[in-house]
Amino acid sequence: MPTNALQKFTKKYDEYPDDIFADTRMSLGDHIEELRYRMLNAIKCLLAFMFIGFMLDFVGWSIGNRNLGIGMPMLDVITEPVKQQTRDFYYRKALKDADDKLAQLTDSAPEEIARIRQKLKDNENSLEALSADERLKLLGAPEEMPVFIPTSALEPAFGPRKKEAPDELAVKLRVYPAHITSLSSKGEGLLESKNYLTTLSAQESMVVYFKVSILCGIVLSCPFIFYQFWAFVGAGLYPHEKRYVYLFFGPSVGLFLAGVLLCQFIVLPGTVKALLRFNEILGFDPDIRLNEWLGLALILPLVFGVSFQTPLLMVFLNRIGIFTAQDYLTKWRYACIIIAFFAALLTPTPDVITMLYLFVPMFGLYMGGILVCHLFPGFKPDEDSESDSADEVAV
Repeated sequence: MPTNALQKFTKKYDEYPDDIFADTRMSLGDHIEELRYRMLNAIKCLLAFMFIGFMLDFVGWSIGNRNLGIGMPMLDVITEPVKQQTRDFYYRKALKDADDKLAQLTDSAPEEIARIRQKLKDNENSLEALSADERLKLLGAPEEMPVFIPTSALEPAFGPRKKEAPDELAVKLRVYPAHITSLSSKGEGLLESKNYLTTLSAQESMVVYFKVSILCGIVLSCPFIFYQFWAFVGAGLYPHEKRYVYLFFGPSVGLFLAGVLLCQFIVLPGTVKALLRFNEILGFDPDIRLNEWLGLALILPLVFGVSFQTPLLMVFLNRIGIFTAQDYLTKWRYACIIIAFFAALLTPTPDVITMLYLFVPMFGLYMGGILVCHLFPGFKPDEDSESDSADEVAV
């Protein structure tokens, strides 16, 4: 029974002296002073790492190396998934437009093109006044574009230029605007010259940079912050309670990092790609805002990291006798519904794709937690029954 298991678990308190905290006992005022001291040390560590990050970012910006620093490289890592997927979206769109429209272009008579342009002018340049066939003909009509050609480029074909010849020749070329636009769209994707994240205010990029820098400072100073926290809390714990903290701390950090890395390098790119597919199907061009993407890119990895603690929670409940591996296995259908509800509630976006990205690994971790509980069982009901029977016989 879980009650007997919990009673057996709490008997550990009787193994220690009556005044085990004699050396660490403090008054309320001393506790507050200790808390203030630990908090100040944690804040000092945070500010120190933030200052180091700002200095490294400044050095990297000064020498033109964005990989040197903390805040700027991390900002690139956070925004890279959406940049790549949005760039691929527009590149696929340019290829599709070229295949669908440019392949249908035909040369029309100049008189026909002049008639279409006059019709467009008479209707206040409203393209709705033209039929689909007329718009296609106008798309394939060449336009004059003035260019300057250096005469030195013509020497291999026409020989050395004369002394009185000009250095440049002003000519007019007949070009197809549709082809130039298509080539320009393809070039933007290949050169990566266009930034696909936008800001709606002058200070938005600066605010985003400081947010990322503060987050990086917190992450880097976490070991020191946790040490200050543990120095304050650990003094009031029993030795066996500290042992459980030491036992679960390593796997907890590992699972948290696994969830964050999975989200950053697999889930976020896949989610953006799937969501942009809807834009591609419905015919909309995405205009993604930097600040909005930052909110998703920071919250979602945190959600994955916390969700990956599921096996540890299962093992803990198993160790204290609340649930057994058999209980977890027989109630997997209920667990599936609970995990699905949990994934839908915690994912910051309303789409089912992000929810499935969280649901699938969480359910896999649930099954893995069953295996761990089976291999390393906690309190067994039969052992509790045997101990109860022994007590009754002793009485």
